[in-house]
Amino acid sequence: MSLDLESTTRPPASGAGSGLRRRLRVLATGPTTPDRLRRVGAVLVLGCLLAGVFSLVDGSARTGAVRDGGTRIAAVHADAAEMYRSLADADAMATSGFVSGGQEPAQLRARYDRDIADTTARLVHAAGLLPADDPAAPAIAPISAQLPVYTGLVESARTLNRLGYPLGQSNLDSASRLMAREILPAADELRALQATALTDAFGRAASTPFAVLLIGLAALAAVVDAAVRERRRTQRVLSVGLTAAAAAVVVMLLWWVVATSVASGRLGDAERHSGVADTLDDARAAVLQARSNESLVLVARGGGAADTGFTTAIDGVLGTTTEPGLLAAAADAAEPATDDRIAAVRTAADEWRTAHRTLRELDDGGLYREAVASATGEDPGGSGAAFDRLGGVLGETIDAERAAFRAASDAAAAALTGLAVGPAVLALVAAAAAAYGIGQRAEEYR
Repeated sequence: MSLDLESTTRPPASGAGSGLRRRLRVLATGPTTPDRLRRVGAVLVLGCLLAGVFSLVDGSARTGAVRDGGTRIAAVHADAAEMYRSLADADAMATSGFVSGGQEPAQLRARYDRDIADTTARLVHAAGLLPADDPAAPAIAPISAQLPVYTGLVESARTLNRLGYPLGQSNLDSASRLMAREILPAADELRALQATALTDAFGRAASTPFAVLLIGLAALAAVVDAAVRERRRTQRVLSVGLTAAAAAVVVMLLWWVVATSVASGRLGDAERHSGVADTLDDARAAVLQARSNESLVLVARGGGAADTGFTTAIDGVLGTTTEPGLLAAAADAAEPATDDRIAAVRTAADEWRTAHRTLRELDDGGLYREAVASATGEDPGGSGAAFDRLGGVLGETIDAERAAFRAASDAAAAALTGLAVGPAVLALVAAAAAAYGIGQRAEEYR
């Protein structure tokens, strides 16, 4: 019971272009029910397609952020942390070797060489992963430039020390200052910048998808409104096409809500484990600095008055009456399952501090050889053995937190699997179903 406006108004000699314009004009302004239905259908299809486009773009950005954060950024972050550890440990081993006299123990030399080799390998790996325009890229240069200078000073100091020349100690001091003032700060800056980049990437992935949800809800509301209006107007059951379109949009929205909620929780876990590992890395760096100070004081025979560096570093780890310390901060941020590991680290740190006090008492009491034996020997009660135990427990705890980080990051990536494509496909299905439902209703007027 409707007018066939297309046939009554078409000029006999109409071209293809004018015919298309006429159809669009009829669609936009036609007064008949089919024209109204076509306009409604066009709005519904456009709304569903728009939801699909936003879903595709946002889903791709989120999955890319999680993938980049859990792989490239996390890898550079781990490289920076391990570089810092290797560099600080190399310096501690270099100074410890001087305590033994002219010929340093083979195990200390081997550990120093491993540290330098590990630093070099991780430096190359990190440089290969960092884009040229990454803010962290400049931090690589000071490490690569100054590391050969540092190793050259250490080798000169070793040679002079074997010959019995006191200038060896001066070279060793220069090497340690270079490490503390230029190389380690550059490694720490690289680690800090990657930690910030990781937080930013995970923050983007875990943010609420306001645009997708708002557009999706608007499309759903439009489809439901059209279906209800047509049912009331015709007194028939709901349109199959419009019902299918509404169902597809609902599934799309539920997919987004569930996926982002699960991913947000897992990313929060990953950031927590990364933060605990960073805090423990700081504790390990302080321990290594304390070890270097312990050895330097013995080499210089400066006595207990020169021991403030050790005290400051170990107090930063264990805390004082006024400051909680790094281990307390790690325990506050960690999951309850990590408490036992951190407690073991605290126990090992207390044991090393006690062994160090014994070493200082020996040195200050004129028993220099016995103090050196405590620092470099294998006596379980000596400072050297206690330091090795602390390093082992700290390393195991950090490795456990990094493994937990990787597991949480992988779980977040799994939760977002298909988010870039799946909801967009559902939006296309909704658009097609809406077009079918409206088209079927319009055909009834022919």
